Amino acid sequence: MKRALALLVSLFSLSLAAAPAAVVKAQSAVYNLWRFEEGALRVICSGTVIQTKQGPRFLSAGHCVEDATAARYYISQATDPSFLVRVTLEDWYDTWPTSDYSLFSLPKGFHSPALPLCAGQAAIGEDVWSWTGPLGIVPVLRTGMYSGPLHFPDDSEAENEVGGMFFVQTNGDGGSSGSSLLRLENGSVCVWAIWVGGWTTRVKLDGALGVPIPPAAR
Repeated sequence: MKRALALLVSLFSLSLAAAPAAVVKAQSAVYNLWRFEEGALRVICSGTVIQTKQGPRFLSAGHCVEDATAARYYISQATDPSFLVRVTLEDWYDTWPTSDYSLFSLPKGFHSPALPLCAGQAAIGEDVWSWTGPLGIVPVLRTGMYSGPLHFPDDSEAENEVGGMFFVQTNGDGGSSGSSLLRLENGSVCVWAIWVGGWTTRVKLDGALGVPIPPAAR
């Protein structure tokens, strides 16, 4: 067990060493999203504090909230999970394959690094990253490559389900939904898409599905 944990720490350290410093620093804007409903509090998704024209907002996935829009929501960082911050659901949408986002306002006096939104999308073959915090664990840096939008010309069912969604070759775990997909733009890290699910293609390339940043977040 100790050897396995040591190997995990070693691999994580290698991923950090290989990532640009700006990407590593982006972890400070990453939070877990919690829901309080029917007397229980549980972590449901990941998300990121982003910069918008209306000020900082917390961005996650829409399917994380669609079944309980009236619930109370909180965010926390896994380094201090006992410190919960109440956030207010401001806008959400979940209609695959075109959109899947939730946007929360933050309380007055809340201070956190906030990541800018990218002006453009990732190019096919470009290195991209994501800080994910599945099930409330300390965020893990995922490194991947953008492979372009998924399309299935010979499978109408798959095309209707996920056709056109961004596909990033990477790995992840349940609870990663809502994580921001990151890239470098003019040397600075920015958010270019939202991680909303996983996918395994017919040639067995595991990856993440992404959707564009919604106009409501800009």
